[in-house]
Amino acid sequence: MNFTSFIGQAQTAIDGKGRTSFPREFRRELSTEDGTEFVITRGPDQTLRLYVLSEFEKFMADLDLRSDRRQADLVRRSLWPASVELDGQNRILLPKKLMEYAGLKDEVLYVQSRGKTLELWNPDRYNSLYGLQTSDAIAAFDAAYYGESLTEESDGKR
Repeated sequence: MNFTSFIGQAQTAIDGKGRTSFPREFRRELSTEDGTEFVITRGPDQTLRLYVLSEFEKFMADLDLRSDRRQADLVRRSLWPASVELDGQNRILLPKKLMEYAGLKDEVLYVQSRGKTLELWNPDRYNSLYGLQTSDAIAAFDAAYYGESLTEESDGKR
């Protein structure tokens, strides 16, 4: 299959040298054109962004098209981009400075983003924000995602 975007989530360990396995689920979604080289940057909400090279180039081109040049330059300087490549064991080396920014220590949660881009999260932070850990949180998700008409029966009962 030739995917144009990543699908899903996966959690992997980080070893003492800062290496983490690139999840098999996402490796399957890489095309030969995507290659094995990536760019990793700071992302929003103390996350990291992992781009295949073509996605990073699109992102940079979009920055160049912004009418507010100063804002684009600020974003560009704040990214702390680094080039990373899959090694022979399908691992990437996370730069120490970026790991500290994202609060990554023993594990990392890979979460799909737009196109062939992944967000790398501290699993605890992600679950506290998006984990749907209570019945109220699940109900709010159902209402937002499915809409009231799909989560309630016609007589108003679930």
